[in-house]
Amino acid sequence: MRRYRTASLLAASWVGPYATHASAQEVPSERPAANIDAAPDIVVVGRRGSAVTDIAPLAELDADAIAALGAQSVDEVNRAIQGQTRSADGSAPILLLNAQRVSGYQEIQSLPPEAIEKIEILPEPAALRYGFPPSRRVVNYITKRRFTQVEARTALGSTLPTGRSAINARTGYTRLRDDARLTANLDYTRSDPLYWSDRRLQPDPDVPFDALGNVTGTDGGEIDPALSTLAGGAVMIAPVPAEAGERGALAGYAAAANRPRLFDYGRTLTLAPANDTIKGEAVLGARVGTTLGGSLSLSLEHSRDRSLAGPTSASLIVPPTSRYTPFAGPVVLNRFLTEAAPLRVLDGRTTLAVGATLRGALAGWQWDATVTLNQTVQSGVTDRSIDLSGAQAALAGGADPFAPLSSGLLARRLTDRTWQRTRTLAAKLVASDDPFRLPAGRATVTATLEGTRLSAASALRGVDTFDLRLGRDQAEAGLALNLPLASRANNVLAPIGDVSANASVNVRQVEGFGTLFDSTFGLAWTPLRGLQLIGSLRRSRAAPDLVQLSAPPRTLENVPLFDLASGRTEVVTLSRSGNPALLADRRQVRSLSLTWKPWQNSELRVAASYEATLIRDQTGILVTLTPRAEALVPGLFVRDAGGRLRSVTYRPINFDLERQRKLQLTLTSTGRIGRPPSLSSDGATAPGDDRPSYYLGLVPTYAFEDRLRLREGAFFLDLLNGDTIGSYTPRVSGYAYAGVNKRGYGGTLGLYYGGERLIRGEDRLNDLRFRPIVQVALSAYVPVSSFLAGRDWAKHLQLRLEGANLLDSRQEVRNGSGATPSRYQTDLIDPLGRTVTVSLRKRF
Repeated sequence: MRRYRTASLLAASWVGPYATHASAQEVPSERPAANIDAAPDIVVVGRRGSAVTDIAPLAELDADAIAALGAQSVDEVNRAIQGQTRSADGSAPILLLNAQRVSGYQEIQSLPPEAIEKIEILPEPAALRYGFPPSRRVVNYITKRRFTQVEARTALGSTLPTGRSAINARTGYTRLRDDARLTANLDYTRSDPLYWSDRRLQPDPDVPFDALGNVTGTDGGEIDPALSTLAGGAVMIAPVPAEAGERGALAGYAAAANRPRLFDYGRTLTLAPANDTIKGEAVLGARVGTTLGGSLSLSLEHSRDRSLAGPTSASLIVPPTSRYTPFAGPVVLNRFLTEAAPLRVLDGRTTLAVGATLRGALAGWQWDATVTLNQTVQSGVTDRSIDLSGAQAALAGGADPFAPLSSGLLARRLTDRTWQRTRTLAAKLVASDDPFRLPAGRATVTATLEGTRLSAASALRGVDTFDLRLGRDQAEAGLALNLPLASRANNVLAPIGDVSANASVNVRQVEGFGTLFDSTFGLAWTPLRGLQLIGSLRRSRAAPDLVQLSAPPRTLENVPLFDLASGRTEVVTLSRSGNPALLADRRQVRSLSLTWKPWQNSELRVAASYEATLIRDQTGILVTLTPRAEALVPGLFVRDAGGRLRSVTYRPINFDLERQRKLQLTLTSTGRIGRPPSLSSDGATAPGDDRPSYYLGLVPTYAFEDRLRLREGAFFLDLLNGDTIGSYTPRVSGYAYAGVNKRGYGGTLGLYYGGERLIRGEDRLNDLRFRPIVQVALSAYVPVSSFLAGRDWAKHLQLRLEGANLLDSRQEVRNGSGATPSRYQTDLIDPLGRTVTVSLRKRF
């Protein structure tokens, strides 16, 4: 499924792991951001060290370049280079450790950056060598042969302007001895909540609720003809007079007719939750006998979010018989029940990953076998509202509608308790060899066998009850070939350079979806030294995720959502659920890439990758649609007779067809700044190279086309030219990252750019224009020993200061009249904004 991100989420990728990002937009993106941790597999065989392939790398980072990244963990390294490692469609890369497959990402992320000697980034066709279709890039981490380190790190961060602070503490141990390694880490993060009152937010004038209340008509029309006559025009909403003595006369409501009283949520609503996360991981790798090697890994993480959803909203019918109101007919009193505690939302998530790998060689075949268990358990407690049937009965009996409700009437909270568990148990065998020779060189064959058991269980207890258990068995076999066709070294068609062809086929039997096929075909051509062209065609089918099939249903009342049809906020009933009826998607991807290394003695590389994708029956969630498209999905968006949006359902469905075309450029350069050291009198290089090392990466992306058809035979939505399904997708975007290091002193600069984006409403006044955004991240670090000379305890102690979104750039949105709709206030789109963090890291 294609990945979408808001500009604020893209900028958050520069924030360290101690600064948890949480967006407070009215709805989440329907396509979650890609996460390296979530990559389904990591990868395969080869000798220790460089990946064995005839595909030229997109980039290579040596130890100096890695130091220039200024990263304190492999996670931070991955974020720094993500522009190069992600494919044009946003897919996360396949990861190797010393050109070998490992049991899980934890084997790599547990290593400190100082243990990495080199990083190789290879284009998608290189994945074939390691038993995977060429749909994701390959990143190979090469470790030092002998390395020992104990580290302790602590960090304190805060948003500026203040409002949310976070602390992080981490300790770890790493020991590498040739093919033996041991790593163990413990990490804890605590983040404070960010409240509405911590940001400069204006209440939404389209939300009718207030602590005293606003009166509306029962059918959404005028409140009372007599009130309209008194006010000189139709009155659709009127605030309850602050003085109790004025509430019994129409004049008290006419004074502020159609000017509802607004509510400041203060500290009853959180824009970002309080969070506690603890994570432990351990990895053991060693030889098993004289011919085998293996590893065991364990990772356990628990995270808990606590947030407030504001006070309970109540829409109470006040009968005309009430002696407290002057209206001739029934009216609706809309108010927040501030006399009750705010609504709570508690979410917990526990993730377990266990893996084992065994590798060796047999009759010339390099093989490895991996067994993994991944389990995620999520539980939640959500206060939906308060049962107001007793309060409504009291009003019908003549009670004062404006008086605070008694504790007895507020006692019954309507609370949903949800639980969901997903579990994947998988075993995979990969074998590779060069079994025969062609005139241009040896052919490579890679075979894979895989078996997987997936299960999901979910339950809901509360106002409604729901239970679902799903299971799926799947078996897969694959075969990949790489055939050299021309070779300079072997003098076979030497004038045309080096040419190789690759192909793969995977057959997958998936319970409930039948037999699914993947196939690829590609050509790699190196006409000149340092210049390589790669073309590929991929076809694949994939069953939907079990989470999408099994998510428990949840319903929330009185949720404010922006409506493109009216250009205003509507208060709706929002439902969420999974969809067990989803189909498998079908994809065809054509790609052409070029990699150029102009000078052999320089680590300057330029690459371009063009990709055209055709997707049928992909799974997604419709969050926002223009009115003309709503008719294609009846039941998901429901309006009343007057056209007002009343309910929205977020449920994954299959989209009929999507066409995408993208071009991604990559420029990377690493090395040292300045002239090399002078030669001694005997011609030898002077000892020590004290020049600063640097890293530079620039990755712009241009989208030519993104057209989506929801139903067969319907019109296409142009997602780059005014249409939307709820996401912000710029035509032009890009990353840049630069770092420099000299003897422990250094700094980094990160940039993100998102171009202008237009979403068309019902008319020009309701159009939404997203302005271009540039976000900057900056860090600087120094060794503490530089200003505490002679203090042994200060050795290998680093002080670091970093700022994420340093310019406090937020996504600005304007409608056709130049105003910002309330739901698109910058502090709602990105409530965190600028974040500054100070950290200390000690290495022993």
